[in-house]
Amino acid sequence: MLRTTCGASAVRGYKQEDILSAASHIRIMVRYAAFLRGINVGSTKRVSIADITAMLSSSFNDVKAYGQSGNFAFDTEMNKDDIVSLIENGIEKEFGFNAFCIIRTMDELKRTIDGYPFRGVPNEHSYIIFMNGPAHFDEDDEWNYKDDAAKLAGDVIYLMCEKYHRTNLTNNFFEKELGVICTARNLNTVNAVLRL
Repeated sequence: MLRTTCGASAVRGYKQEDILSAASHIRIMVRYAAFLRGINVGSTKRVSIADITAMLSSSFNDVKAYGQSGNFAFDTEMNKDDIVSLIENGIEKEFGFNAFCIIRTMDELKRTIDGYPFRGVPNEHSYIIFMNGPAHFDEDDEWNYKDDAAKLAGDVIYLMCEKYHRTNLTNNFFEKELGVICTARNLNTVNAVLRL
């Protein structure tokens, strides 16, 4: 919440619409987490994290990276749509391939972590699948595969599984099921990004 230190006398003589118009141009620096979809997996879309960090640093402040799968944190005054467009277009221009980007504010990321529903499950078996928007169509909000379970909650899917590469409840499954772009991260990774 923003608070003003000036009293009513400081704005006397100005129309309310002028004050609101000026306030709408105030920009606030926000810390974001960005998760890239599908880079450095297998032999395709290989790219140096240092190179992506350098690219992001030309537009954002205090850029930090975690791991090799495309996890970043940075400060910016830009809005979410502009951030995603800048990152996706920048990767295509600089590195010659398409990579989807999903972003959250750090406050949103903290609430997502706190909402993980499968209590008592070790972090190495706990995953969060980030979506680039709400599900386009959904009759179910819970899925099961053998001993694995997933639960839809807004713009994320919480997943509990023994091994991510062995479950059927993957990015590809949910992208087809829900009509969105998805990228999955282990809970340990998400916690680490929150601390960047």
